Amino acid sequence: MLKTQKPLPIGISDFKKVIDGGYAYVDKTLFIEELIEKGAHASLMPRMRRFGKTLNLSMLRYFFEKGKTDVSYLFKDLAIWKNEKCRALQGKFPVIFLSLKDVKHSSWQETYTSLQRLVASEFGCHSYLLEENTLSDEEKKDFLSILRKEAAQPLLEQSLRILSQWLYRYNGKRVILLIDEYDTPAHAAYLGNYYDTFISFLRNWLSGGLKDNSSLEWGVLTGILRVAKESIFSGLNNINTFTILSEDFQKSFWSLGIGSKAAAR
Repeated sequence: MLKTQKPLPIGISDFKKVIDGGYAYVDKTLFIEELIEKGAHASLMPRMRRFGKTLNLSMLRYFFEKGKTDVSYLFKDLAIWKNEKCRALQGKFPVIFLSLKDVKHSSWQETYTSLQRLVASEFGCHSYLLEENTLSDEEKKDFLSILRKEAAQPLLEQSLRILSQWLYRYNGKRVILLIDEYDTPAHAAYLGNYYDTFISFLRNWLSGGLKDNSSLEWGVLTGILRVAKESIFSGLNNINTFTILSEDFQKSFWSLGIGSKAAAR
């Protein structure tokens, strides 16, 4: 009798869709274990295209995020569920998740508008903060300004910091910050001749979320380019960079003959 092979998740980077859809999946969940054991406050993981960056961040989100529905079933047949210490952390944290993969425009104004929409969408995921006594009247004004895409640039630059502070205040748990393809708009900015303007924004935005942020548990950034030596991270001395040549996290991403040879589920 022929074995029925599971379909490949071509074009699918949402972890829940992969598992619920019965697609083939090479178990990379021990990425979670290594991330916890490494204890890096902020990690930059540059990888080439098609190395599973977005799928891995999606997996982190579903594992750690404290949501309205229980998604622990997604992990019960995977390697991470055997680790009791990690299992106890499933669904316990507020999570901020942003993907900059579609922020690639020919002008700064288009890019800024796109960033406003992206940040507003994430704020919208946490609009319950407006219904509680968590925020002061002034903070609610700032929240609504961002939500309505009316925020001035200085406020938008601080959006990661203030949202993490509010989520920590509400949940009593520090925030996990996940940013996918952070460098996509930087490449577009270089081609569009507004690189310096964008990098100034990005530096302030990331610094607000990742540096000296007492509301942050840890953060993970992925992208294609390693630009840690450039001005983007000039104020972020706490970034740990793990490239494809690093021994750390070698088995956590798809690779060209490197890392795990685990069979697909």
